[in-house]
Amino acid sequence: MLNKKCCDAQSLCKSRRFETTNSSPATQHPSAYSGQFLQFPQRIQILSRFHPPSDPRFVDRQPPKNITIYHSPVTNPTNLHPKPVVVLGEPIAQAPQQWLAQRVHLVVPNSNARADLLEQLADAQALIVRTYSIVDQELLDAAPNLKVIARAGVGLDNIDLPACKARQIVVVHTPIANTQAVVEYVTQMMLRAIRSIHTLDKPVSSSAWHTARQDAISPATCVDQQLGIVGFGKIGSSLARVACALGMRVVYTDLREIPEGERLGCTPMPIEELARTSDVISIHVDGRPGNHQLLASSFFNQLKDTAILLNTSRGFVIDHAAAIAFARTNPNAQLIIDVHDPEPIAINSEICTLDNITITPHIASATSDAKEQMSWVVRDLVRVLEGKDPMFVAQ
Repeated sequence: MLNKKCCDAQSLCKSRRFETTNSSPATQHPSAYSGQFLQFPQRIQILSRFHPPSDPRFVDRQPPKNITIYHSPVTNPTNLHPKPVVVLGEPIAQAPQQWLAQRVHLVVPNSNARADLLEQLADAQALIVRTYSIVDQELLDAAPNLKVIARAGVGLDNIDLPACKARQIVVVHTPIANTQAVVEYVTQMMLRAIRSIHTLDKPVSSSAWHTARQDAISPATCVDQQLGIVGFGKIGSSLARVACALGMRVVYTDLREIPEGERLGCTPMPIEELARTSDVISIHVDGRPGNHQLLASSFFNQLKDTAILLNTSRGFVIDHAAAIAFARTNPNAQLIIDVHDPEPIAINSEICTLDNITITPHIASATSDAKEQMSWVVRDLVRVLEGKDPMFVAQ
């Protein structure tokens, strides 16, 4: 009899637990539950209460793929979880994401599709983007409650700053997070271009050994070279320090007048003279409209026929037709291009067909450390949401 009563009680609890037809509107609302709210692409909603960690039915259970997890509901009439809503537009490093999720309701769209992103912004107070999410008027119109946009990175080309200012939306970013990574990339590629290294992948004969050593003789060393830096900001000046340590002569051009005490022993020079006299040129300008096709035919016509040109700034800084024409007519020159317009590069682009143009897929800052440092923009995001002053506000 006792066992029968227990079974009846369990059955009654189960039936009442999932009974919603006679419940009040308040209890039907997601905020009445303390568990997870899962949103399927088909908009089927499943609500479940927490179970003890030891319950074998819920140990190591993972939600199906393509499901957005809301750690607690946003629209909450009982104010049980009054946390701000933050939409993650593009992936960031794990540690900063976990730190943020402890402080806000973090929403991850179902896919990279822009439509999914726009759909999640209705209740959002904050948005996190990286390189490829375009923050324009359409996006801002879809986010009436937006207070702050966090750009995990340096460049702000993908954000309409005047439109954000008009809405009094604060934009924060990480202007120094990837400096070291980009300088390392430029230094590595520059050294490889100045002095290529020949390697052996198998034993060779004595004559082949001596031939390989003869072929490996480099025509130049860093001490013989002049480095011209276009854009003497954080990355450009950091590169100058490295180049000076290698014994290179360093000249630069910049829109600003750099105080003599901040020039690091480098010489300011007009861009035309820099192009004409430099052996290696590295581009580090920002994305302002005046820098579109800054390096056009008039620039390439000034270059030495053995010039080494590196671009890690913006793809649209270079006139690609002029770059291709220069590389084709100067086979001893080398172009090393990491940023492109558009990205990814068109499959039939001629720029990929020339032996003296080296293409990399926008990876100058691609280190785990740089990604994590950029992702810590979430600290400034939280500062803004808490009514505090952020450290790095976009200008």
